[in-house]
Order: sequence, then C-alpha cells, then structure tokens
Amino acid sequence: MIYYGTIFDHKVRFSIVRMKEVVEEARKLHELSYLATVVLGRALIGAALVTPWLGEKERWTLDIEGDGPIRRVVAQSTSEFTVRGYVANPSVELPLNEKGKFDVAGAIGKGVLRVIRDLGLKTPFVSQVPLVSGEIAEDLAYYFTVSEQIPSAFSLGVLVDTTGVKIAGGFAVQIIDKTLENEKVEMIEKNIKNLPYVTKLFQEAEPLDVLERIFGEKVGFVEMAEITYRCDCSKEKAREALLVLDENELEDMIKEGKGEVICKWCSRRYVFSEEELRELFKLKKGNSRS
Repeated sequence: MIYYGTIFDHKVRFSIVRMKEVVEEARKLHELSYLATVVLGRALIGAALVTPWLGEKERWTLDIEGDGPIRRVVAQSTSEFTVRGYVANPSVELPLNEKGKFDVAGAIGKGVLRVIRDLGLKTPFVSQVPLVSGEIAEDLAYYFTVSEQIPSAFSLGVLVDTTGVKIAGGFAVQIIDKTLENEKVEMIEKNIKNLPYVTKLFQEAEPLDVLERIFGEKVGFVEMAEITYRCDCSKEKAREALLVLDENELEDMIKEGKGEVICKWCSRRYVFSEEELRELFKLKKGNSRS
C-alpha cells in the first residue's frame, strides 16, 4: 500500500510505501538471489514512490547501468500504480559490506542512472546523471535534485532471508515550493537523518507514524492506493519480437522445431511451434521484398 499527499500548504509532497508482497513476487518470478532481490526490490520501491506524481497514462522507467556484477537494474512504474522490473544478473551474490548489509553499491558499481518518461508521445523524455553512491536511494534523490530541480530525499529498504522477503518499503519527500521556510527544511532534513534504516523503521512504526516523525506533526489528508506487479507482455508482442530477428535466426529455430521468447520483465515464456515459425518466416520474407 502506498500513502501520499502534501503538507505545509502544499509546499512539500511525500509518498511512503510498504510492498513486501510485490518484491516477493518479483523474487519468485525472476528466481533472484538474496542480493539481486535487494537490488531489484529497492529499484521497484523507488519507481513505486513516484507513481502518485505521474501524468495520466505515463510510464516512468528507472534504468541503472553500472560496472558491477549485476550490470543493470531496470524498474518501471505507471500512473495506474503498477510496477515491473528486472536485473541483468539475477544470481549475483557478494559478501556483506562493512556495515554488515547487502552490498548493493558493490553489485551496481560505478555508472549512470537514466530516467525515461513516456507520456505517450512519439519520443520519450530521457534524462541521465552519474551514480553518486550505487545505493539507489541517494542516486534517485540526486537525479530529482539535479535534473528536475526538485530538492528530494529517498529512503529504500528490503530485508530478505531464507524464507523470502520479510520487509520492503521506503519513502520519498520532495520540496515542490522553494518558499518553504528554512526552519522547516532544516527540521525535515534533521528528522530524516535521525531515522533508522527503513527495514528497522518499518518494524517499529506504521507509515503514518513515520510521516509524523519526518514532519514533526500529524499529516492531515492522505491518499492511498494498492501497488501491484503487472506486466503487459503477450504472445502477440512476443511474435513481434521474433519478427525483428534476421531470417537466419528464424531458420535456426525452424530447424530446432520450436522457438521461445522469454519476457525480461516477468520471465513468462512464449513458445512458438515450427508451423508458427514458418508462417513468421514467410511474413518476414514478404516484408523484406516489399
């Protein structure tokens, strides 16, 4: 569940989410290692936190590429409060870092964070910033502060053990009106700095209590929505993907007697028979002649 709204005469907006079930679903779909679960989980939480701020039918994609062993993590959210995502290396594991935590920064390494905003126009808007920590929360805050000129704070956390995801959630706070009094800005910064890790925080307090600890007062009106993991893949889209292949690749599949397309977002498999592949091959040959 995500809670969101504004405070201080609408000068500050916030969102806070708990999504253990969503991250657990992603873990199972992609058969993720412990570390990969934490990495993708944080990215999915970050993407979920911006859903209340998206335009109608907007898709928002967080795409992180680094030189670490996980190589790439992508999380996408929509204005309908859905998320989906994947990592390039779902089996990555590293020793715990010096704080005894999962080494997310080590898994990602140095690289870039891209944000792709698809508003349904011909060309999506793409912005890119260098990674400042690889921890994802700090990188997201840096992106919004630098690229969109919105002072921001993000906190993301995933706790996982041998039974699966135990806790997953986070919060985001953004100053959207720079006339906010300095005392309030300093108070918010101090309160966030004094909070424990999200995984510990969500063991101690409910979301509305966390917001009160951040803002120093009870939040008045709060909206709520359910975050779900949803992929819009289909056999028709898989068919279109096969048509992008060159003729030699299609011929190899025909010789094997079947072809398979695996959705990167949800790991669903779409199998095409030899007969279906031959039809696709004829269609592709016909298109290449025209």
